[in-house]
Amino acid sequence: MSGKLKMDEIAALTGFSVSTVSRVLSGKSCTSDKAREAIVKCARQLGVLDTLACGRLLINGIAVFAPQRTFIAQGDVFYLEVTRGIAEAIAPHDVYLSYCGLDEQRADIKLFLQKANSKNINAIILIGIDDPTVHKLAQSLGKPCVLINSQDKEGVLDAVSPDHRSIGNQAVQYLFEQGHRRILHVTSLRRETLYWRLEGIKEIYRQYQVPFDARRDLLVTEGFSEPEAIQAISDRLRELPQSEWPEVIFCAGASMSSGVRRVLEALGVRIPDDISLMTTDVKELDGHVVSAVTSITIPCRALGVEAVHLLQNRLNRPAAPVFNLLLKGKVTERGTVANATRHAALAREQ
Repeated sequence: MSGKLKMDEIAALTGFSVSTVSRVLSGKSCTSDKAREAIVKCARQLGVLDTLACGRLLINGIAVFAPQRTFIAQGDVFYLEVTRGIAEAIAPHDVYLSYCGLDEQRADIKLFLQKANSKNINAIILIGIDDPTVHKLAQSLGKPCVLINSQDKEGVLDAVSPDHRSIGNQAVQYLFEQGHRRILHVTSLRRETLYWRLEGIKEIYRQYQVPFDARRDLLVTEGFSEPEAIQAISDRLRELPQSEWPEVIFCAGASMSSGVRRVLEALGVRIPDDISLMTTDVKELDGHVVSAVTSITIPCRALGVEAVHLLQNRLNRPAAPVFNLLLKGKVTERGTVANATRHAALAREQ
């Protein structure tokens, strides 16, 4: 049956005009909720949504909730970049976006319900919100909802996150392959996702049968700022004899690596001849920092793009299994990690 006849059939079954059916199936927002719900339901029953062009976005409005720091100057650039990915994904479509700040663990439930129940909103994205009450309420609203960089304990909401375990795993695998074993990991552990990354790091140690000693190999700061990294790494190097300094410092953020680099340069330490340096970065945001530092990149903007695709999939296929999409990182060599194996071989030859 042709597309025109399908629209005629949907119009006849729902009582709405063909032009209204066309607007709904084209993802236009200038239709009533009643018309949209009836037309989408009918289209789904007729199998139209199964073959609908993936470029069309059948969403009128998306409420995006994230920690308040996402929306303030000098705030959370990681999550800010995710919101840019969401905006990029809906740019070709007629979709309304609403943003709201929530506490990660103790969210303002009244505010969440007020924003999520708005008549303009028929889909929800939660970025970094771990409050289980919000997760349960989002499930009960009957609107497609996707979590970003979080996971509900009951496993009933679609989610997309960086594969934190794999990212930690990839980075340390790379360092071990370069012959390094004495690595200092500088990180914050303020969220569960960072513990997942740490588990990926420890996994490589176990594979290589190298003991991971948290007192020696781990340096934890409250946040990811440059001043915190400067203070922490200065204190650590000061308390150790130079013979026990790490071979590599692996930072959990680009700002941290800037701080570490300043400390090493002030001490006259050569990178990578004396100590190698590696960082985790967000490509779009940290380019000016990481252009000279070997790094593993977290695909932040892609998180927002994929979240929108998951919303569309859930709308088209409400009975589909719950998705938990994990995005991999990528190691980029920029000359700040020495090849310890090659250096050792050259030393033996000499």
